[in-house]
Amino acid sequence: MKISGREKAFLVSGACIIGVLLVFHLALYPALKRARDLERLIPQKERELKELRLLTKEYDSLKQLRMVMAQKVPVEERALSPLSKLDGWVERSGLRQNIRSIKPTPAVGGGAEVMTVELSLEKADLPHLTRFLYLIQSSPGGFRIARMAIKPRYTTPRFLDITLQMVFYRG
Repeated sequence: MKISGREKAFLVSGACIIGVLLVFHLALYPALKRARDLERLIPQKERELKELRLLTKEYDSLKQLRMVMAQKVPVEERALSPLSKLDGWVERSGLRQNIRSIKPTPAVGGGAEVMTVELSLEKADLPHLTRFLYLIQSSPGGFRIARMAIKPRYTTPRFLDITLQMVFYRG
């Protein structure tokens, strides 16, 4: 079978059209679409970059503040473990017999620098609790009371059930 000149021209032009369409759909169109998507994402990523820079500044200032707080804690206080500090406060306030439980847990994500201790006291009276809170308040930094729940006993309202959650920061 012999192909005439006109048929050859028709086949060559059809192959060229198919080639151009393939190049457009396989190379040009995805590249143009990707460029459009990237153009759309540029303002969003610029906002995220600004936010990241602000968060970096805030992180640096918090790190500086933490260093200042750690320097305020006396060296002998830094050497004590959080449970030793808590034990000293309990002993000095006379609440040793009222301890129900002490649950220390290292904070997640805080590493070895943060420790949370939950202290439960039962049948404590108000003067002893006040003394305990005063000892905590007057001691050097490195901790904070995250949560405190005080409930009077149902049978004897004169006595209190106390739950304290304290966060200790090591210097």
